Amino acid sequence: MRELQQLDNKVQKKKERVTGNKGMASLSYRAFYAACLIFLALPVVIFCLGYLRPLIGITLMICFVGTCAISIMECMNDPEGIKLEKQDEMINVPIKFLIVFAVTALAVSLITGVGEYVFTLQDHPYRRAILKDLVDYEWPVIYNYSTQTNPDVIKIFGMASGERAFSYYFVYWLPAAAVGKLLGFEAANFALLIWNSIGIFLGFVAMCAINKRFSFAMPFLYVFFAGLDVIPNMVYFFTGYDAWLWLEGWVPGISYVANFTELANVFNQIVPCFIIMAMLLMSHSMRSAGLIGGLLFAYSPWAVFGLLPIIIGFALRKEMRSKSVKRDILNILTPVNAVSAILLLVLFGSYYMSNSGAVSFRGFTWTFYKQPALFIPAYLLFIAIEVLPFAVVLYGKYKKDPVFIASIITLCFIPLYRVSEMNDFSMRGSMPGLFVLCIMFSGCFSSMFAPENQPKDKKSWAKCAAMTLLVILMTFPAVINLFVIAGSTITGDESNKDKIGSFGNIRDAYYAKTIEEQFFAPDYRNKFFYRYFARQ
Repeated sequence: MRELQQLDNKVQKKKERVTGNKGMASLSYRAFYAACLIFLALPVVIFCLGYLRPLIGITLMICFVGTCAISIMECMNDPEGIKLEKQDEMINVPIKFLIVFAVTALAVSLITGVGEYVFTLQDHPYRRAILKDLVDYEWPVIYNYSTQTNPDVIKIFGMASGERAFSYYFVYWLPAAAVGKLLGFEAANFALLIWNSIGIFLGFVAMCAINKRFSFAMPFLYVFFAGLDVIPNMVYFFTGYDAWLWLEGWVPGISYVANFTELANVFNQIVPCFIIMAMLLMSHSMRSAGLIGGLLFAYSPWAVFGLLPIIIGFALRKEMRSKSVKRDILNILTPVNAVSAILLLVLFGSYYMSNSGAVSFRGFTWTFYKQPALFIPAYLLFIAIEVLPFAVVLYGKYKKDPVFIASIITLCFIPLYRVSEMNDFSMRGSMPGLFVLCIMFSGCFSSMFAPENQPKDKKSWAKCAAMTLLVILMTFPAVINLFVIAGSTITGDESNKDKIGSFGNIRDAYYAKTIEEQFFAPDYRNKFFYRYFARQ
């Protein structure tokens, strides 16, 4: 009798599993981890093979690929080195979400101008020129001033001959550029669209996996997450404040940028940075944190400064610590972390240092104010608009999470320093912390409206209303930019995407000074990277 009952229970459980999995796809955590790591690592591999001397490039590529392979094999090990149970490895995804996420990722890439099939925003002349030159020039890309034909550009440069090397964090374009080498520039642009869409799709899935909830709120907040910039913009509208800079630059020398604005201008930084932060949040130990975090250096060096304090927060997380301090130290000092961190730091650090002019404009932010004391109210207002709302909303759930605490502290300290006229340090250094808040906020927002969490009293209704209002207000920068993109595309307005053309022959002199400062490496032959690493 007992045997029959046990058999009946097994049959019933099997039926439940079959019924429960209908319309679901089971995604292995290891496979998803590998997909994210391959997406991040492939451009670095292409850089090693295409930009470096053959022997050095192949050697570094083998070392790098080896560390990635070990990381994938160890990704399911907990801090004690014990492999997690198989059921903990599976990510059950409703198929309808995968379809919607894929279509949405492609739509987001198209709308934000990747591939340039719609009207593009202000940074696209630089992005188009980068891809075009990576397709048209031999690697490493070297410019000769003699190819400049615009007399105004020659006047700004002050020379008509001589060479400069291309210097920028450009590896995100390399897969598309490799396609372009074979099939031409338009194929490269299309490949960039697909590549970018894959990255956004991985970000969507990662957000849901971290929050253990698949919701359409995840892609929505991935795109629309921002501070409450609508408030100072309304003040500007009604007062005509005359020190205005731009939509999200309402404080002199400081700005935290909305996700949509980043996607439309610096997709090469936001898409990989978001995946990196998601991978860290999904990690089971610190054994590969150096590899994952180190990859950010290849895509956005300023963002690394915002990541470092948050990495400490990850190391202090309870689930990332073992029972032994010695093992915790060994988990940090793994060969994967050591080899990858040193390789990426030396390789890309030496490359970036080829152009020191890009960081010549720097200092404490208050030193750029005519009256330094005015920085204090400006700073407090900025934190109140950009950071405080999310700190308040998330505090109850994450107040004991070192990653949350580290993110808030980092976002409060970043505005104190300035690098470049537009302050790239604040715009890009804030990305890791903002993405942590974005992922955590998306989980809270989506769970609040889940059927099992429907509001039942005045307090819960008020909380839902406050969260909804916050989401509505944060969409302001994206809505304005969407209006510009859609309206200009419909009316056929001419985009500025072709204003530069190529850094080797700049069409509009307006861009020449910025290009010389941020994209050209003078006297490159005497720089460490070009003397010892780069192809000759």
